[in-house]
This record gives sequence, C-alpha cells and structure tokens, in this order.
Amino acid sequence: MNKTDFNVVDNNDNQELAKGIAFVKSRRAEPNVIQMVENMRDQAIPNGVIINDVFCDRSMTGDYDREALNAFFATLKEEGFEVVVVRSLNEITDDIYDLEEFVNTITDMGIWLYSLGVGPVPITASYAEDFGC
Repeated sequence: MNKTDFNVVDNNDNQELAKGIAFVKSRRAEPNVIQMVENMRDQAIPNGVIINDVFCDRSMTGDYDREALNAFFATLKEEGFEVVVVRSLNEITDDIYDLEEFVNTITDMGIWLYSLGVGPVPITASYAEDFGC
C-alpha cells in the first residue's frame, strides 16, 4: 500500500479506506479506552483509515521486549491489517531505537504506522526526535 492511498484529508466517499488496527497503551478502565478509540476513529476516517480492531496493551513496562508486543505482532500477521494507528508514538515506546525496531518490524510486514499526531510517515531513529521521541 502506498501511503498516499490513505493520507487524504477530507476523504471522499469513492476512496477505499485502509484497514487499520488501533494500538492503545493504557491501564485505564475499559469505558475510557473505548472513548479513546472512538476519538481515534473520528480522526482517522477523514484521512482514509478505518479502525477495524483495537489492541490494548495494559502492561506496565514500555520495553520493546514485552509479551504484549509479541501478541500484537501475531495479531497483525493473522488479520491482514494495512495500518497501525496510534495516538502518539510514545504509546509504543519512549526509546527511539525501540521505536525504530517497531517500525521496521511492521514495515517488513507491509504495514504502515499512522500516528494521529504526525501522520503516515516512515520513522527512523534519525527522525524520531522530530516527532517527540
């Protein structure tokens, strides 16, 4: 998928929406997480991404080597998602090298990362500081 296929503000009805999964790192109560995801959907749809599913990471750690991320990657492989949607890149990790590893992993699967704060851009360690990581 080309990022221009879903990076369209005021998406028109004729454009196919990219199949997305929301990645939320939160230990909040489920009604709060649901509200977060609804807000994410409202922001993603006009830009050509529909959130079809949600993965909530409730772990206390932000390390890259955590069980929740392994489960998330397994979900990505099984379900055929095209885009991972996050509110902030810091929900994945605060470490720029771990973020680069995450991006490389999903990119190797043919999946884009869409940060509602940044947009659908490839992110490497050399760019991470520009995005608040």
